[in-house]
Amino acid sequence: MSNAFSQFDAFFNIFIIVTVITLVARRLRFPPTLALIFAGIISTFTPELPMVILGPDIFMSLLLPPIIFQETLQLDIDGLIDDSDTIFSYAVAGTLLMLVAVAVFARFVLGFDVAEAFILGIIVSPTDPVAVIGTFHSLGVIKRFQLLVAGESLFNDGVAIVVYSLLVSMVTLGSVTALGVARMTLVKVVGGVLLGVVGGYIVHTVFCWTDDKFAEVLLSFIAAFGVFRLAEELNASGVIATVLAGLIINYRIRNYGGLGGESRGMLDTLWEFVGFLASSIAFIFIGLNIRPDILGKYLVPVLGLSGFILFARYLMVVGVAEVIEAMSGKRIPRNWRLGIFWSGLRGAVSVVLVLGVSGLPLLHSEVMTALTFGVVLTSNVLQGLTMPRAVQSLNLSLEVVTHLAGEELKQD
Repeated sequence: MSNAFSQFDAFFNIFIIVTVITLVARRLRFPPTLALIFAGIISTFTPELPMVILGPDIFMSLLLPPIIFQETLQLDIDGLIDDSDTIFSYAVAGTLLMLVAVAVFARFVLGFDVAEAFILGIIVSPTDPVAVIGTFHSLGVIKRFQLLVAGESLFNDGVAIVVYSLLVSMVTLGSVTALGVARMTLVKVVGGVLLGVVGGYIVHTVFCWTDDKFAEVLLSFIAAFGVFRLAEELNASGVIATVLAGLIINYRIRNYGGLGGESRGMLDTLWEFVGFLASSIAFIFIGLNIRPDILGKYLVPVLGLSGFILFARYLMVVGVAEVIEAMSGKRIPRNWRLGIFWSGLRGAVSVVLVLGVSGLPLLHSEVMTALTFGVVLTSNVLQGLTMPRAVQSLNLSLEVVTHLAGEELKQD
């Protein structure tokens, strides 16, 4: 019984922390996600305040699926289709470019071997805009710009986890042939896509068959967690499967119905809450796992890598935008490029991936952990705190754009 109560206390403490910090942070106009990270760090120094200990596997299976599913369920599908070339260019090509850039820095500046350099590169490459999406909503940022930032993050998580799995397999197995790499990639990507599409169609079909709103909500949970779990069990990508399942359900509900107005409202509200709670716990998880002692020990490399990542991301964002404009004629304005660049915060996925290297035969695993924690913390502090000012100065809010348009009309 005491063990059951201790687990209850741990979860209850998290709920209290999330509630208090959300209320206070929003009153003070301080980023709640950053406050949650600091709360996680502080809680490591207060053993009398028990917290739930989440390992990387638990995080991946319990927190990541609802975060991803909630984003896909409420994503603007038409906008995603219209801007799919831009989103996928940043999510795939952009992630791989960042991987190579960080790997080169780690190899020739930090002295990592090739395998370590590429693993660190893919760990810190995926972006996590959860910390700024709330700011975007409160400031009324242009919806299409929000879609580009959220879409990049949604799909680059899948790219990063697939590449990370391949690199870890190579290190673990010692040597992998090109055919083996191709086979693993095919299974993870194609398997994830197929399972996600099939799962999404099945769930929507049942939606059309029943009008029981509680059964429909339960089906959405089965889609989010069940598809992820099945994919991982079959060595496919759970992230890709969950993303595709959510997108298929979203698309078919919007175009073919299947949910009544009450059921749709209930589903949206519930998943918005579940996504908020999972994201909040994820940021506390970041704080719980950040170790100030190793951050201080490797402070200079942390600052060097953080600065280099900003520099490399700026070049990547501008370079991809130029290629898109040259190939398709689609123009990404300069202020949007700067906004996409500055919105590239690192988050929970990077922390989870780096925690997985502790059991690998890597010489610089401790340095990699410190670097990842430092990059995540630095990006959330520097970019998270300055995001409201950046949005205003770059004219990314709808209110500012409308005001400027009105001024131009007056001048005419």
